[in-house]
Amino acid sequence: MKKQNGMEQGTVKLCSVQGCCPTVDFTDPQKVVLKDDHGGQVQLTRAEWSELKAKFATKSNHG
Repeated sequence: MKKQNGMEQGTVKLCSVQGCCPTVDFTDPQKVVLKDDHGGQVQLTRAEWSELKAKFATKSNHG
């Protein structure tokens, strides 16, 4: 994954030892698409993605 203008780009595979490889797709500058191994997907706007990351960062900073 690369960053350009502060935004992630490309596709990231989240492979685990169990063989599952969900992906996070940053190729569209307007949205982020999370896909699972079973055909499901979630689309977030870049604003929603930023908010989600911020909430995770806040949770991890507070244990």
